[in-house]
Amino acid sequence: MILTFLNDDLLINPLEQQELSLAVDIYNSNPNYNVITNGEPILTLAELNQEYSDTNKYASGHWLAIRHLGKIIGISHILIENPNDQKPWIGLLLIDSSYQGKGYGKKAYLMLEEYFRSLKKNTIHIGVIASNQSALNFWGRLGFEQYRQVTASVGKLTQPIMCMAKFL
Repeated sequence: MILTFLNDDLLINPLEQQELSLAVDIYNSNPNYNVITNGEPILTLAELNQEYSDTNKYASGHWLAIRHLGKIIGISHILIENPNDQKPWIGLLLIDSSYQGKGYGKKAYLMLEEYFRSLKKNTIHIGVIASNQSALNFWGRLGFEQYRQVTASVGKLTQPIMCMAKFL
């Protein structure tokens, strides 16, 4: 299944393996995110290739590019049905730092939410690193509520994760 969403000036479609060098630039424009997920400010292309391969093992998983005027400005990874709990999850929504604060993250999320609604899903789940206050605030503004804290591996680190959900 090829996912493609278009809304005004944003296009969300598959992130292809040959585009990972562009995706690593998005990660590396967010060094604080890299530090809290991997302990270092820079993510290498080899590390992203490994993550891409690892997460592509999930049948309902999709790496997505968020494009504005043809340029990749963000990336996302979604699971339509997580094999662990059979629920839909957004595993990643990351916008290039130079495009943050302009509404692109919210717009991209709303496009994904509409897709999940079209599949008759009644919730969307996310996991946010508990120390990532800006992400907790972002998702809270979008209507997500915290329901549990777990300890889990994210990137190279194991740490407290806030499980959040939004009822659709």
